[in-house]
Order: sequence, then C-alpha cells, then structure tokens
Amino acid sequence: MPHRQLSFKEACARLRIPEQTLRDAVKYGEVPCRKQGTEAVFKASELDAWASARILALSPKALLPEHTASTRMDVKEVKDDILLPHLLKVEYIDLDFRAKTRKSVIRDLVDAADEKGLLCDPADLLNQLEEREAVSSTALPGGIAIPHPHHPDPYLIMEPFMLIARARKPIWFGAEDDSPTDLFFLLCCGENMSHLHVLARLCMMVRDTTILETLRAAETPEAVADALFAAEREVLAKLR
Repeated sequence: MPHRQLSFKEACARLRIPEQTLRDAVKYGEVPCRKQGTEAVFKASELDAWASARILALSPKALLPEHTASTRMDVKEVKDDILLPHLLKVEYIDLDFRAKTRKSVIRDLVDAADEKGLLCDPADLLNQLEEREAVSSTALPGGIAIPHPHHPDPYLIMEPFMLIARARKPIWFGAEDDSPTDLFFLLCCGENMSHLHVLARLCMMVRDTTILETLRAAETPEAVADALFAAEREVLAKLR
C-alpha cells in the first residue's frame, strides 16, 4: 500500500540496502522520513520515489556493489538471475515511436500498454508516471529514459512488463546533461518482481555495455530483444 508507514528495518528490507546506507541518508536529510521516538519511520510511496531516483543517480562505481548485492540476495548462482525475458516480449517493442513532447511520451506509452491488455487502471498509471517525473526525471545521460510508477502497485497492471519505444526524433525529457532522449523503457513490475532490482539491472546494462548503440542500429523488434537479453547476460557474467 502506498500510504503504509514503514519502520526502519522494514524500509531497509523494502529497498534491499544495508542499514548503514539508510542511516546515512536519514542523517544527512536525503530521504523523506519523520521521527517516531528515536527511530525514523517512512511513508512507502515517498520511500519508493526516493529509492528509484537514487538508483538512477548512482555513479557506475557506486551502482556496481549495490546491484551485485541485490542480485546475490535473490539467487544462489548469479547466472540464474535473468530478469528481462520475464518482462519483455517482441510485441512490446516500438521502433517508430511518434511522440513529440515529454507529456505525450508518457500518454502514448500508457496507451500502448493498455492496447496490449497489460493494464488494470490506465488513468492511475498515467497519474503515477507523471507524479514520478515531477519528483525527478527518469532520463539518463546517453539518450535513455526509464519511466516507472511513483510506487510499485500490483493493482495497476495485469502482469509485470517492460515496453520499449525508439522515437523517430529525440525529445527533451529532462536528462541531467540536458541531452535529448530517443529510447524509452516503460517499466512496470508491480510487486511480483523487485522493481528496484530491475531498475539497477537496466542502469548497469546502460553503463557497462554498448546496448544503446546496438538498440539505435537495430532494424527489427526481434533484434532489440536479442540485444537486450545478450547485454543482461554480459552484465551477469561480470559479477561471477
């Protein structure tokens, strides 16, 4: 539930981070919280938004150990932690995306997901995506953005999924380096998969492989899917 209040230990478990990492964030006022006695407590929706923004902002050096720890938390063998094939189908890839503005990107991605029968509540998802972008842009340097709901909610979607859209023309989407964006990944995991873990995986792939160049050169949705699955295996191979 987005309005649920979390204890410190519950927050650490939800975010899959060491207690000291969250204590430091509280100490320096980086994470929204309030005090209950001597301990910090957190609103789930605010915590989720902070956590996703934090992952997108992590440097490659800081992202690597966090992604590694999260991966090893889920599986005994790193090679078994394959995520993307559970989220992405060829029919979820659009190589001729025609949105022209930041607002229409979000609207058109939601419409595409709804047309594929993936959504329970398109209007709520649209609102959540817009709320998330208002907190901070999900665009990264390099021309990619990963829009996702303000908080994981299993009642928004029929099943976890990821849509990929390659824009005809790059669109300004709020990247920190002010560069335009032409690759959009709509990520909706609900509670069936770790939203933050998938987000960290995508960021690792963007920063540690040549996937963006490959996606821009791909001529078919099948080639895009194959390239993404190969890039995920490449990232996992480096964690062994």
